[in-house]
Amino acid sequence: MKKLLIQKNLLTNNIKKIVETARLSGCEVMAMLKGNGYGLGLCQFARLLLQNGVKTLAVSEFCEAKELRENGIDNEIILLSPMCDLNDATEAVRLGIVCAIGSEESAIILNLAAEQQNMRVRSHICLDTGFGRFGFLADDTKYINDVLSRLTNVDIEGVFSHLSDSFGDETNSQKQYELFKSAVKNLEDNGYPFKLKHICNSCAFLRFCDMHMDAVRVGSAFLGRLPIKNTLDLNRIGLLESCICEIKTLPKGHNIGYANTYTTKRETKIAVIPVGYKDGFGVVKTNDAFRFKDILRYIYSDARALFRDNSIYVTINNKKCRLLGRVSMFNIIADITDVEAQVGDAVYLECNPILIDSAIEREYI
Repeated sequence: MKKLLIQKNLLTNNIKKIVETARLSGCEVMAMLKGNGYGLGLCQFARLLLQNGVKTLAVSEFCEAKELRENGIDNEIILLSPMCDLNDATEAVRLGIVCAIGSEESAIILNLAAEQQNMRVRSHICLDTGFGRFGFLADDTKYINDVLSRLTNVDIEGVFSHLSDSFGDETNSQKQYELFKSAVKNLEDNGYPFKLKHICNSCAFLRFCDMHMDAVRVGSAFLGRLPIKNTLDLNRIGLLESCICEIKTLPKGHNIGYANTYTTKRETKIAVIPVGYKDGFGVVKTNDAFRFKDILRYIYSDARALFRDNSIYVTINNKKCRLLGRVSMFNIIADITDVEAQVGDAVYLECNPILIDSAIEREYI
């Protein structure tokens, strides 16, 4: 039996710190719930957020917005990915979802979905200021105005963009921010008084107070898992619980795991634990930036790793136990030579919740 344990008190403290910081800055928190609520369980996490000062939820996929509504959550939900399917758009309008428009095609589909139901739909305009994904090109405001002027059943309430390097060089983010402000002013001058302007994600929220605007979109910061300095002293959330399924003693010189990467240095008592990369344990996001300075940083990091203990540890009966060999699909092996343990004892593993298989039960403790 495996569970992802979510420390409710620690998570609640994170939420309150973030909400209070945003309040002092004069903006609201828009809680991002993509990826099954960053792995914390979409509806469970949403309810905890709403109980602790968050009023607006944001998702990346329509199925997430639909699931929230179907589970009785009637707060404001913003779908940040522009719609491309008329059936989904029709249901989004019916469910009262605030929808993004980032192209002429998405504008036409959303307007048609509302028109066919004789309804109005609220929307936020998505601007591409340098991310190269969704959104109208921010400097093409004449075209944007032309598209928006043809929408008969859409109420434009907000505008947003997404920073491509909020965890890196501030110059890039500042450039995007200035372009965003310029585009927004041009649109406002043409008759769109946006109620909500937002560009900051978690990293930008913590680093760039001058960019907070009306709202900040926070996701990973709630989990205390950030690629930048944790200036709010946020707690890291998420423990994977499993148990020992087998114990045995191996002689000195015995191989453990695939590719013969580890050989016992002494007689070693091991515990087999039924967790593997199938469950998302030991899975890491790759370093996919290839700028020269990034390559140098990765080389430096790897060089430092040669001189420190990079082993993975689990906790069994309040003792840290080192994993031996590679993480396999279904199992890991822990050294319990110096630990009193037996089959069935609980094992706790540090993990990133968003990488843990959504089929594994989430339990708030």
